[in-house]
Amino acid sequence: MSIEWHTDGFQVDGFENLLVEEIRDIRGDMYDVGGIPHLQWNGIIDEVGGASNCDWEAIFPSKEETLQELSGQEAPYNITLEGELDGSLFNYNVVVDLNSDFNNENQFLEIFVAQDSLRAWWSTCQDYHNCRFIGRDWLTMEENERLPLSINLEGESEVFSGSFDVADYAEMFPLWEDSSISVIALIQNSDTYAMHQVETGNIMRIPFDRDDDGVLNLDDNCPEISNPDQEDLDGDLVGDVCDPCNNLVYVLGNTNGDVTEANTYNPAIDIFDILTLSDLIDNEISSLSSCTEMDLLADESINQFDLIVLIDMVMAGNN
Repeated sequence: MSIEWHTDGFQVDGFENLLVEEIRDIRGDMYDVGGIPHLQWNGIIDEVGGASNCDWEAIFPSKEETLQELSGQEAPYNITLEGELDGSLFNYNVVVDLNSDFNNENQFLEIFVAQDSLRAWWSTCQDYHNCRFIGRDWLTMEENERLPLSINLEGESEVFSGSFDVADYAEMFPLWEDSSISVIALIQNSDTYAMHQVETGNIMRIPFDRDDDGVLNLDDNCPEISNPDQEDLDGDLVGDVCDPCNNLVYVLGNTNGDVTEANTYNPAIDIFDILTLSDLIDNEISSLSSCTEMDLLADESINQFDLIVLIDMVMAGNN
């Protein structure tokens, strides 16, 4: 993950609004950008200086060396982008998953709108160059727009939703083209500025319907597995085909998650549930499915009193 600062002096007509000075200045102050070109890797490694007489091939080896040093690092986070263009309004979800336990202190999701592959005039070299991912908007810049992460355990996920109007940018930037616009989402420590993951997606190519079931990701109750009819028998907004904890089966008392008949949603509360809960209380088994609800007294404690309630339920024929 790298960010580069270069000259802000563009003299050719049409490039007057190439840079957004506020974003450039604020992000530049974060990394103490003074001399240019300034290249910042992963938010914490800086390289300052460029090529003499525009001989860029001469500096490639040093950039390649840094790239190789950083390659192969494993990030704790995974970011998935999804969205849809509705007229000029782009609605998006940024899905953040944790691959391993990680402290969320000072961890924030930052979201940018960028314009990619823009031919810009480089006065020093008297030539045009292809600029990549030029920052157009920083959607999380203001204090009331900040997005702190709340997840910290492996397997947890968090979804951040928002929208922006591409028509607003077209009025600001004369060289604007919708097809060149990308969303950049990154996770950064607000104290050290270290970046822990980044994902970029062109708004025309971010997948709208990942499982090809005819339901857009933003509306799909199971976006990874095809379920065109959106069945959700327990009404928990998680489609039946991917619902690991179907509330029709894992009701209070059904400690082992079994049913009365195969391929049904009828929970069986019987002697086997009593034995399962007893084994758990006596530490003869270490854990049950994360879907299981065992606190029958709702007192935030699982003990012999819950077992007595379960025995009464079975004796009363509640199965």
